Amino acid sequence: MTQKSLMHRSMTQFIVCVAVLLLLATPLFYWLTKNFYAEDMIDIIEAVQQGQPIPALDLEADILQGVMIQFALIATILGFAIVLTMRVISHRLWLPFDRTLQAIEGFRLEDGRVPELPESRIREFARLNAVLDELMRNSVKSYRTQKEFTENASHELQTPLAIIQGKLDILLQQPDLTEAQAAIIQDLYQTGGRLARLNRNLLLLAKVENNQYSKTEVLDVVAVLREQLPLLAPLAEGLTLVPNFRPGSLPVSANRTLLESLINNLVVNAVRHNRPGGHIALTVTTNRLEVANTSDEPILSSQHIFNRFYRSPGQKKGNGLGLAIVKAICDFHGWQVGYRFREGLHVFTVTFG
Repeated sequence: MTQKSLMHRSMTQFIVCVAVLLLLATPLFYWLTKNFYAEDMIDIIEAVQQGQPIPALDLEADILQGVMIQFALIATILGFAIVLTMRVISHRLWLPFDRTLQAIEGFRLEDGRVPELPESRIREFARLNAVLDELMRNSVKSYRTQKEFTENASHELQTPLAIIQGKLDILLQQPDLTEAQAAIIQDLYQTGGRLARLNRNLLLLAKVENNQYSKTEVLDVVAVLREQLPLLAPLAEGLTLVPNFRPGSLPVSANRTLLESLINNLVVNAVRHNRPGGHIALTVTTNRLEVANTSDEPILSSQHIFNRFYRSPGQKKGNGLGLAIVKAICDFHGWQVGYRFREGLHVFTVTFG
């Protein structure tokens, strides 16, 4: 397939269009020549042939009128050629680019399929298709590699961490441990637990961002919350959970595992930022879930609170990934998550849809 530049093809099409229009306008130029430029000459020839005196001539006026009419005719032809080139010919020339856009609009990394881009005789579009094809193939390859890494890491890291936890459990049960040794082992045990939770949270974030939770279904947020309440009560550490489900149901399209993780992380965050004897309000409205908790802490930074590893000043609990996971889950489903400080309460909202 012979390829030429877009400029070359545009100029060629424009020149061909002008030539065709001028050819079609030949009868008009013939009429113009006969009735203006050659009119006086024809009158003189006819008078001489018939032996009559030469009539009065208006040669200057005829030439002036002819020039103006010819100028207007040529300008009209050029204008029509430009409009035709811009509206019709350009549309046809840019059609391969539009087809390329339609092909890549449906591209999804998680599908693992690279769309076939249309061939083009225009050099720039052919180069664009080649670059896009290579870019998409490399992206799919990188995605598969990252996906395999997260899956392998999930198994490779969890196993040694579980073994470490088990060995520390055995050490703690030894009867001849001194108090200092027991304290060291207890610290190692807690550190191993935090490391295991950190590993799980990082893997969850990676899987969410890699769209590995593609299975969704229609779930009732209220029903899921009612199922989770008995499991959330032990996490509350003596705090009061106050459910307030105004509508009887709130159906959303979501992945069940991710929805349960979102609720769990919001409640755990409310527990960590609460005060002794405080409460946590779980409110569901027509299209929103609110988790509000009492706290002695000042207002949090709404710009950084959903960043990874962000902790409010003086906060030592947690690994700073809970709200980052909430944000990733909301982005995955197309939901909106927000934070505000209202009447001494830290309020986190998830707006569905």
